[in-house]
Amino acid sequence: MDNILDDMEHRVRKVIDTHKDDAGFPKLEDYGVTEEQFDDYMFYKQAIIDDVDSLRKKYTIYSIIFIIPFVVMAFYDTTVKNVLIAVGAGLALCLLYYLLTIVINKVRMARLNNKAIERYIDDVMKFQDR
Repeated sequence: MDNILDDMEHRVRKVIDTHKDDAGFPKLEDYGVTEEQFDDYMFYKQAIIDDVDSLRKKYTIYSIIFIIPFVVMAFYDTTVKNVLIAVGAGLALCLLYYLLTIVINKVRMARLNNKAIERYIDDVMKFQDR
């Protein structure tokens, strides 16, 4: 089976490799960015994006979080009320984890943000759309 990588980093690098010799194509030097800075930025940005998109990791963590209230409730009487409380608590914990991961990833992206590199990426992608 042939897996085609279609992530942000590969799309940008493909456009750069295809058009780097074309007239009017944006150059890193014009944005005051070195190749090393660009490579590091792309690597870390893609790592954050991949962390958000990892479905296996998400489902595993959500499952464990959802089960925790049931484990705690196992020490008490098993009644319908306790089961409903465990379901509600599990859903609330999953929602809390979801919101926490969103905030953490937004903070990571904000810390990583480099306006010069983002402008370069935007200009590269706009050049492809011409």
